[in-house]
Amino acid sequence: MLEGYVGKVRELLEKNNIDIGDLIQIKDNETVYEGLLMPRYEIFDPNYITLKLSNGYNIGIKYKPDLVIKLVSKYSKSEVKEEFFETEQYEVKKKINLSFIGTGGTIMSKIDYRTGAVKPSFNVEDLIKLLENYGEEFKINMIELFKIFSEDITIQHWKKLAETIYNEFRTGSQGVIIAHGTDTLGYTSAALSFALQNLPHPVILVGAQRSLDRPSSDAALNLKHSLIFSYKSKYSGVYAILHSTSSDDYSYVHRGTRVRKMHTSARYAFKSINSYSVAKISDNEIIYIDTEGLLERNANRSVELYNNFEEKVFLLKVYPSMNEEIIYFLIERGYKGILIEGTGLGHVPSRIMDAIKYAIDKGLLVAMSSQCLYGRVNMYVYEKGRLLLKMGVIGTEDMFPETALVKMMWCLGNAKDIEDAKELFLKNIAGEISQRTLYKYEL
Repeated sequence: MLEGYVGKVRELLEKNNIDIGDLIQIKDNETVYEGLLMPRYEIFDPNYITLKLSNGYNIGIKYKPDLVIKLVSKYSKSEVKEEFFETEQYEVKKKINLSFIGTGGTIMSKIDYRTGAVKPSFNVEDLIKLLENYGEEFKINMIELFKIFSEDITIQHWKKLAETIYNEFRTGSQGVIIAHGTDTLGYTSAALSFALQNLPHPVILVGAQRSLDRPSSDAALNLKHSLIFSYKSKYSGVYAILHSTSSDDYSYVHRGTRVRKMHTSARYAFKSINSYSVAKISDNEIIYIDTEGLLERNANRSVELYNNFEEKVFLLKVYPSMNEEIIYFLIERGYKGILIEGTGLGHVPSRIMDAIKYAIDKGLLVAMSSQCLYGRVNMYVYEKGRLLLKMGVIGTEDMFPETALVKMMWCLGNAKDIEDAKELFLKNIAGEISQRTLYKYEL
């Protein structure tokens, strides 16, 4: 259909019997390019041809009258599917009951080549088709829970998701996979780690940095490895599984409370913070790296649901020249907790110290994390830190700010009073706090 191509460029393509998806060669002076013809964005300059190279990246080649174009091979749906989405059979003695929950995000989206925007489009069934070679081995319950981008996720979505997972396990599911947008995947994985305890089987969040309709999409490998871990894992718990490199070679398994998106667009965007990854998955094999504190899988274990979260919690980032007005505003508006993202070991400007004390005196839970992400908050080192501790500010140990924020929401939602919330906040619930923080975090 030559979607997006007009004028002389379209005439050239039609003359050579070329359509979207065809493998073509373009000779521009002495340079030869070979790749798949891609649709182009209508809002951009019409005098360009878009090719997807074998390395997965797109380039634009400007039209010239002397441009030489050649059809190498016609597009075949079966060939593309085999190249990018092929999965392997595994021997499983009987059917395994799995649950697949869709919430939206890039993994369930495609590009609108008219505007160039990515928008929600696919459903859970489309994702399952990427794994259709497994159809004889699994009984998959498909649930279309939401269809939104992850920046629109709220506490209410966390609660609905946790409740759905709880019910799936109560009715015999042996593993849950959740398709989720990558931007706030770490928040949701932390929320589920606290809300769902004593899990009998794993809960896996999976996303993609490239939309499903792009041949360079990371969705297929992430889904494949999530499926492998869902039934092969020795351990229960909440995890995120995503690419570990820019290539389709292996993925890392991250604890739900330790995973953070560290790059805007790279396939390897997710890292485990202040801990090693749980495992690496390559082909059919799970290579365990750090399983300390994980619960072994046990089908007889009964999942427990602690599903309350306090919405009136604020993440306050410290910056030069900030003043205390925002803290007084939060107190007036009835906020219950403030998670400070301080500098270094857990520092704040002197000018906001009185406001912090006032917030604590008014009954707010105030905790200190660090903008550094890696390392541990330690307010005993400097005098100002000791003053904050004396006021009643509590440290977040080696939790990074996003996990600490979600935990504060959860503690205030489930504790009977502020003192109980403080005690709960300092307790290691789901691997979010280490006894000792390592200096090296990745293999």
